[in-house]
Amino acid sequence: MIQAILADHRHYHSDWQIDHAITIRAGGTLYGCYKQAVRELHKRWRGLRECYANRERLRLDVDDLEQMPEASGNNARRRELDLAEKRLALIEADGVVRDTEREFLRFLGQAVACRNALGIPPDGTLDEATRDRLDAEMWEHQIKAMAAVDFMSQGRIGRSTIELLAACSPAMRRRIAALVLHESRHHELIEWYLTAETPMPPPVIFTAGESREALEWISKSLSGPPENGTAPRLLSDQSESTAADWRRASGAGGDAG
Repeated sequence: MIQAILADHRHYHSDWQIDHAITIRAGGTLYGCYKQAVRELHKRWRGLRECYANRERLRLDVDDLEQMPEASGNNARRRELDLAEKRLALIEADGVVRDTEREFLRFLGQAVACRNALGIPPDGTLDEATRDRLDAEMWEHQIKAMAAVDFMSQGRIGRSTIELLAACSPAMRRRIAALVLHESRHHELIEWYLTAETPMPPPVIFTAGESREALEWISKSLSGPPENGTAPRLLSDQSESTAADWRRASGAGGDAG
């Protein structure tokens, strides 16, 4: 029973937290959600490389201890303790890898869904003019949202919000000020904040094969040049059973989850 209870433990965030408490909360707009998803994806990409390497080191440690010559007395007891400790650490490392892979695939699904909604070509990137326009729209949204939170939490606009407003271009400053600096429109601002539509489409859910393909791409950095292939042993078993080809999905939209 204890094993079943511990099996329910997740090291990191739930899917709801990933979607709502991280990406939508920080993003505000569709582009903002895409930007946040890519930021989080990059963090998990770096984290997975470290997780794979650390787990492989533990496997090597276990192999070395198992192949050590037979010993006696205290040396034998130390070897048994070291081996038990490394095996338990390897089990824990497997759990960390599985949860990090799960988060990586969730943020990847968010990023693909946002790219599709933004109309970014599968192998393309945003041009600088479009990126600048979307970034400005995101910040206009964020400043209005900050003002709404200020009014609801402390009854007045906060200093940070005022300073950001002052740093905007004159045209953006006028648009925001017309809403946040007139007391008669504060109810309208709060109503907008509390009833705004969720800006992010449902994340793309990937099939097992394409999930594995995405994860193998990460493992290449630990298994030599890409032409030498990948080391599937670095991946978790979960990557076999996650659920839409991440390549096809980036062009066709995939299944919504």
